[in-house]
Amino acid sequence: MTIDALAPVLGALGIGLALAGAPGPVQAILLTESVRGGVPRGTQALLGAFATWASLLLAVALGVSLTPPEGVIFRVLRLAGGALLIWLAVDGLRSTDDLSASADPDRRRGLPPFARGSLAVLLNPGAWLFLGAVASPVFANAAAVGGTATAIGAAVAMMAGTVSGDLAVVLLGAYGMRRVGEDRARLVRRGLAVLLGALGVWLLIGALLGP
Repeated sequence: MTIDALAPVLGALGIGLALAGAPGPVQAILLTESVRGGVPRGTQALLGAFATWASLLLAVALGVSLTPPEGVIFRVLRLAGGALLIWLAVDGLRSTDDLSASADPDRRRGLPPFARGSLAVLLNPGAWLFLGAVASPVFANAAAVGGTATAIGAAVAMMAGTVSGDLAVVLLGAYGMRRVGEDRARLVRRGLAVLLGALGVWLLIGALLGP
């Protein structure tokens, strides 16, 4: 890869790292799942989010045309994303207080962690805005400089940047709970559920009252 072709790849990596540092619904769900079931559950949710995000990035890099969602489509995305977050919040508040990662008492209830991580990306309006407004022009520029291979390299670099931040969130949630007592850990889980609910309500209000 030439120096000219390397520049958009490094730029995509930087954008991915910056995106990883911006908290949002996906990070909130990953943190909730890792606190709820330790590394195993958090990793499953991360794999679901990463597989979905990687597929979308690769599709854009291979030439699938995306524009930032607007109008009815954007409103539907916000409604669906808000409903998902509120459902996950209620599910979290109802979950057992057993914090054992190995036992994972929620594995037979509701959506599996992989599906939760995947839906966190698919129903996240911010993710689609990013794909249309940022990722698409970045990959188009990479393709113009070095062809499809460079565009794919930029997509892989962006994936690496975003997953590094998400992995840090999972490890923080899983191992951070080992340093607090059971009562505080229970409060943390409830607080995260309330946070998910608040994000969901915010999305619903934006969808109902927004333009």
